[in-house]
Parts: sequence; structure tokens; C-alpha cells
Amino acid sequence: MEGSPNSPSDDDEECGPVGRLQEILSQNDSKTLRRMILAKELSDSELKASLMFSCKNGSVDCAATILEAGISPNTLSTKELTPLTIAARYGQSVIVDLLIRWDCTVDLNVGPQQNTALHYGAAENHFECCQSLLEAGSSVNSQNAINNTSIILAASNGHNDIVQLLLKWNASVRQGGSHDASALHMAATNGHLSCCQSLLQAKADIESEDAFGNTPVMCAAEKGHYNVLALLLSRSCDVNHTSHSAVTALHLTAQHGDVECAMFLLDCGAEIDAQDIRRFTPLMMASLNGHERVVELLTRRKCNVNMVAYNKRTALHMAAERGKLHCCKLLLEAKSAINAQDVLGCTPIHVAASKGHTDIIKFLIDQGADIHMKTVGGDTLLHFAAAGGSVECCKLLLQHGFDINAQNYDCITPLVNAVKHQQISTSKLLLEEGCKLNHRGLHGMTALNEAVFYNNFQLVVMLLQYGADPDIEDAVGTLPLWFAIDNLNLDMAKVLLLANARMNETSSFLDACAPCSPLEHVLHQQKETLIIWLAKAYCEKALNAFRKHLEVLRKMPSVNDDTVDMVQELSCTTRPLMEHCRQCIRKTFGKGARVSNDIQRLEIPVSIKNYLLYSDFDGL
Repeated sequence: MEGSPNSPSDDDEECGPVGRLQEILSQNDSKTLRRMILAKELSDSELKASLMFSCKNGSVDCAATILEAGISPNTLSTKELTPLTIAARYGQSVIVDLLIRWDCTVDLNVGPQQNTALHYGAAENHFECCQSLLEAGSSVNSQNAINNTSIILAASNGHNDIVQLLLKWNASVRQGGSHDASALHMAATNGHLSCCQSLLQAKADIESEDAFGNTPVMCAAEKGHYNVLALLLSRSCDVNHTSHSAVTALHLTAQHGDVECAMFLLDCGAEIDAQDIRRFTPLMMASLNGHERVVELLTRRKCNVNMVAYNKRTALHMAAERGKLHCCKLLLEAKSAINAQDVLGCTPIHVAASKGHTDIIKFLIDQGADIHMKTVGGDTLLHFAAAGGSVECCKLLLQHGFDINAQNYDCITPLVNAVKHQQISTSKLLLEEGCKLNHRGLHGMTALNEAVFYNNFQLVVMLLQYGADPDIEDAVGTLPLWFAIDNLNLDMAKVLLLANARMNETSSFLDACAPCSPLEHVLHQQKETLIIWLAKAYCEKALNAFRKHLEVLRKMPSVNDDTVDMVQELSCTTRPLMEHCRQCIRKTFGKGARVSNDIQRLEIPVSIKNYLLYSDFDGL
């Protein structure tokens, strides 16, 4: 319970005394304790801990003995609690009376939440403690650190006897606590009917708003407390009151699926098609959360099933997106538009495909949904299923004749869409089904370009294995190898080098260093390992490019002197003959993942085979 002293932050104040001393206190053996005090066997800190333990345990004689020894009744424990607050918390009314007679301060705000002793007594339902504290002058309307009063804590926990006691002492029923919630808000939230009755008799404001604009009736509706709801609505409160986000009690009940409360609210005049700040209706809230009985009730009461939210989505869109099949059935029975389009042109079947709800797709197809409608971007259902990662949905759509290479208005195919959303499983399915692998989509990006750009190593390896061309640049001349270098991804760069990816195309992708080739961009990135790898792989071509780019490199403020010196030294050193031979041999194998496969099949010494596969890169 928010604001209750019984929260974890208010756990017991300390470990307390141990051993023989704890046994003495537990038995309330004040005589032995007095002898120990007179013999000066106990330090002040031990006496303080003993007082706290006695107050918790109800050892009144020991507590009195410790007070007589000069320990202040207002002393604080290690968790900043006083003896009085501990006694009140644990219902030790005799100790409370003792401390009051000892002239302790009854209204100290202490502990993590700055509660008074009355807060503790009220929250824990210790009637006699509360009565003694009030008679001793404790402030009935004192607030703790989060603004809760004692009556708010008592009402939150359903302690009606305490609520009535505090009311007799003129506790304010309209004072707001945490988040401006009054005692009536908290009693309604937690379903404490008797507390609500007592507070209403004391003229609590039934229409008061908390910090979010919620009234007590909305709090009861949200939690499904039917009896409290009935009590509040019998007092003629506004059933259609809206919160700061324009939510009504019916929205809250529909969201949480309480059909009895929803029916009662409708019978009391709740607006069935009320829209919140997002223009969501109660039907949409119920559909989103799959509350079939509420959906059935609202449709039976003739709500408008085709109202649209801020994004033009209907309740059917929302049920389809969340995979709520039975709600979809109920909505279609109520004449929900099966092909309604949202602001992006998506119909319910599109959003179902994007989330992989195959059962929804099958149902909507059976009900006559137009499976060939395209969105405003020209996407098909297969584009959505591929991007959503559902292999089952993709298989279903392919069985219905969808074009595996269909392009949207940006020339993006389902494969590229799957790769852009980094979906391994659907990418693999589309590749197995024979989709076009090297198609250039938006900005000339192939699936491989997209995979390298998004730094997805697993997708890059898979695409290369299926025959992706590592030498296709995008619309501004950016090769896959350039993206790998830009990401400083060693594994990805090595895979592309093993595929004999070319490096002689200049890219204008980045204004800061454009135009530059992969061999030039690796110098901008200042990754020594990658620089050496490219020198080993491309030999004199790399060294020549390094030498030509040195003057540009020196003028770049982002490049440090150590990198320039390293590149200059490297470019002036001839590569070993073995590396030149490796380069020439590898050229004969073409490009792509098959290069490594072909080398693996060679009947040559393993050491030579490994060298051709760049084994000397390891450990650099």
C-alpha cells in the first residue's frame, strides 16, 4: 500500500540486542537489567537498542528501567525511528502510554517516509494506541513525506474503526495525500466498503480528483469493486467524469475486463462510445486486452464498432494486432469493417501479419478479407509477415500465391524488409523459397548491404552462403565492406574479405570523409587491426591507396598523429611474397561464400589451406 509504514523501506530498525541481554528483555526481567545498568555493563548504544527492542516486544518494565537510566524517550534508532513510533507500529499500547507519561514528543515525523506514531498506529489498525496518541495531542491531520495523513493510511488498509476514531477527532476527509488521492480515493481503490460509507457520512467529496483527474468512482471501477461502485453511484456522482487523459470509468472497467461493473455503469448512464485523449473507446480497450465478455456486452448494447482512434484504427485492428481471435469474431458479428484502413493503409489482417498471428489471418481470410490490399507504402501482407518474423505466416501467404519478390513503392522486397527488421528465420525461409537475393531496393541497398549496415553478423553470413554478391554498392557507392569498416566489426569485415569483396568503389555516404573507398575509410576509422588486415588482403593495392591518402589524412583533425605515423610506415613496407601469391590464388576462385568452400575442398596441406583462409589474421 503506497504510503503505508509497513513498506519495505520501513523494515525493522535494527538487529537489536543479542544473547543474554535479548533473553532478559524478552522475559521483561527489569531487576536483572537494573543490576546490569548499575554495574555499568551496558553502553549507551546498547541501552538505546534495548529500549527499541522493549518497545517492539512490549517489555514495559524493561522500557521503564531504561528510561529511568536516562535514555531519552525521543532517541532515534539506526533507521531514525523513535521508541513511540515503534511501540505504535507494533500495537504496544501500554508502552505508548508509558512513553507519553514520560513526556515524549508525540508528533515527530521520523523514518524513511517521515511518519508520526499516529501514522503507524492507523496503518496497522492499533486502536488503543491511536486513541492514546490523540488524547495526548497528536495532530490528526499531520502529513508524512508523501503527503498522506493517518486517515488516508487507515482507509487504504480498510481499518474502519480507526477511520471512525479519527473522524471523531476532526480528521480532514478532503485533504489529498500521495498524488492528491483522498481517503475516499484510497478506500475505493482497495474496495473497503465500510470505510467509504464512513467517509461519505463525514461529507467526503465524492467528485474530488486525484493528480490524474480520477474520481473515487473511477478508482473503484478500475479495480472492479462492484459494491463500492454501487455505493458511490447511488450518491449521484458523475458517471461520465473524465480524467486528464479523457478516460472515463467505463474505459477503466473495460480495460480490466470487469463485465459486471461495465454493465452497471451502462445502466447508470455511462457513455458507451466515449473517447479518451487518444480517441480510444471502451470497446477498443476491451478488444486490446482480449476481454471477450466486455466486448460482447458493448456490442450487444449497440456501441459503434467502427469508430476510429487517433491513428484511424478500429477495435478490430486492435484485437487482430493482439491476437484476440474470439474478440475478432464478436466484432465481425457486430458488423465491424473487415477492410478498414488506418492512417498507414493497414487493414486488420495487415496488423495481424505484422505480429505473426496466423490464426487471425486464417480467420479473416475465411471471412472475406481483401488479402491483396496494399498500404500507403505499397506493402503486401508478405512484407508485414517477413518483417514480423513469423515463418508460419509467411508460409501461409506463399501458399495463397503471394509474390515472393513483390516490391513496395520504395522497391523493397519481403526479403529486404525481413533483413531491415533483422529477422533471421523469415529471411532464411524466403531464401530457401528462391527469392531474388541481389535485388537493389531503397537507395540501391541490397539485402546484404542492409544486413551489414545494421551490423547483423548472422544475417551477413547466411546471405553470403545463399549467394549474395558482396560487390554491389548502394546508390552513393557504398560497398558492404565499407559499412563493415564503418561499424568497426572485425568478424564481419573478415567474412567479406574471405568472400573476396571488392574495395575500389568510393562512397559519399558520410559528408565528413566523403568520397572515400573502404581502403581510405579504414584509415579514417583508425582501427589498426583492420588496417593491417586490408594490407594483408589487398597487398600493393592497399599500400598504394594508403600512400595516396596520407596527405588527406594529415589534414583531418579527427585523425591522430600515431595513426598517420603507423600508416606511413606500413605504406613504405613491401608486403611479403606469400601474401601476393595468396591474393593471386584467391582471385581465381571468384567471389562470395563459395570462395571459402572451394578452398576447403582443395587437396593441399592444411597449413597452406588455412593460410589461404587468412589464418594469419587471428591474434592481430
